[in-house]
Amino acid sequence: MISFIYIVLSTAMFFLQDTYFKIGGVDFSLKNPCALAILLLALLNFIATVRLGRFMVLARHAVVQMLPYLIPLFFSSVIWLTSAADAITIANGLGMIVPQLLSVCVAAATLYLFGEKGIWYCLGSMCAANFLLIASVIAEGGFSAFMEEFRTLLVTFTAESGPLMMMLEVNDLTFAFGPFLIYLLLNRKKTPHFFFWLIVVTFLFMAGLKRIAIPAVLLGVFVAFLLQKMPQKAARQTALCLSVGMMLVSFLYIAGIRMGLFEYLEAKLGINTMGRVNMFENLAPYYDVNFTFMGRGTGFERYVDWASGTIFQNPQRTIMQIHNDFMRMYLNIGFVGYWVWLIGYLVVRIRYWFLRAGQMAGCTFFAICIYCFVLYATDNTIYYPYTMIACALVPMSCNLDALAEAELDKRTVHWGKQRNGESQ
Repeated sequence: MISFIYIVLSTAMFFLQDTYFKIGGVDFSLKNPCALAILLLALLNFIATVRLGRFMVLARHAVVQMLPYLIPLFFSSVIWLTSAADAITIANGLGMIVPQLLSVCVAAATLYLFGEKGIWYCLGSMCAANFLLIASVIAEGGFSAFMEEFRTLLVTFTAESGPLMMMLEVNDLTFAFGPFLIYLLLNRKKTPHFFFWLIVVTFLFMAGLKRIAIPAVLLGVFVAFLLQKMPQKAARQTALCLSVGMMLVSFLYIAGIRMGLFEYLEAKLGINTMGRVNMFENLAPYYDVNFTFMGRGTGFERYVDWASGTIFQNPQRTIMQIHNDFMRMYLNIGFVGYWVWLIGYLVVRIRYWFLRAGQMAGCTFFAICIYCFVLYATDNTIYYPYTMIACALVPMSCNLDALAEAELDKRTVHWGKQRNGESQ
């Protein structure tokens, strides 16, 4: 019964991505009530079962996974306080951060309900939602037209995309399959019905094809595969060294944009930057690359249409976003906030997963970090809730049952010693 209720709720959550309602002039997605219902289901199950070992492990995992969202919340709160921001500005910013925290909670709730098997319940629901979307597209355009456009999409590598394929270009669902695909490729021997899941996930990943996502997955899997061949300590140290390089590259990328990187690519090398030169010109007045830049607060990017530079008094969801999540994070939380965010995102969490959950979890998590960082360079995935659910759930599922059992044994021994001490 619990599994049926969860599948219905999670499938609805994944399917209702673009259905919105307004609170205080700010748009909120209808998927959020479904996510809250999943949390309620897990809470009721916890009251009935009290799987203490699993709860304690997941609570620790969840706090660590929330760190990259809590850091922007802290720095944005300081910015809002010092700038005397109005209620709409704060609600807009919280409306971007709270869904991130909610995504981690949904991942933790899923794993509490089903243990390690929760990854398959979540992935199955995501696949079901995507197949429902495909079915609606086929019903509108016909099966033969769908297959022809799908073939063209693959052959041209998205250079040509028909109207039916455009309807399937649901960014968040497509990108959310990436972490699951990474998990499948790195954990083949531990995956039940491996070829079934690989075929289904690959098909859905390709149906909403994003060119940048393919090299992102391959690079993450390649690096993680090499790390898995090393001793655990060497793998952890290598991952930490690589993460420092990723941090430096991301910051140099921001500095390079400020110094005219995209103008050079377009004017000197003839590369089509797809409007990014104009976008970054409109962005230039709002940030500086120096230590004193404090940031504008989370959600500021919704006040400017970066394609035209038009400024709005109230946040807008439908305007052109900044297609660069590194730049967006830097704009929002400033120089110091950006570096603290990077350290929390990579260094703290990499150490945690390797030391607390083992090499497999650490390598899988680092592969997902690489995947995300490649996407952040060109897209807006940092606030995609489905992608965040996948990025949290996949590493949290690694060795979960064994970790929960070991945690319970440890606590049982500790409480036994306390009782013995009291009885004496």
